[in-house]
Amino acid sequence: MRYLQYKGVVEREYKMSLKKVMNQLCVTENMNAVDGAKKLGIAKEIFVYWRNYFRLEKRQILFDQTVEELATLHSLHSVNHQTMHAKHISESSQPDSIEELEDVVDGLIKYYEYIHYTSEGMSLKAAKLPLYKFSKSVIDDYKNGELHKELQAEG
Repeated sequence: MRYLQYKGVVEREYKMSLKKVMNQLCVTENMNAVDGAKKLGIAKEIFVYWRNYFRLEKRQILFDQTVEELATLHSLHSVNHQTMHAKHISESSQPDSIEELEDVVDGLIKYYEYIHYTSEGMSLKAAKLPLYKFSKSVIDDYKNGELHKELQAEG
């Protein structure tokens, strides 16, 4: 018999699609190739082929779950950065204090991190990211009095 004929026999016997049968055996009942093939009454090679075809091996399932989780995290990260960027754009007034300047720089850092993340590091816009991170460190040094101490030490 051919794979298609075995498939028809198994689907008629279990009265459900082959994918559901294989999912029940491999995932629900956690059967290995030998036991699954015996239960279906087919050759082990066919069972292994179907298991690989439907991606029901443990490592394949784990890989698929990981990819799905990464895609979910990617979309959550994207939505989060878009909302943060929209919030900072709506507050587009001139900074009057060092705290407001720090907020603007933080917003720009998040925006350029988003650009860097979505372009997978290929966007030229993201080249400004180190500049804004350095600006953030300068603002922090100014607030902590480090710049004033450095100026006094040099002068």
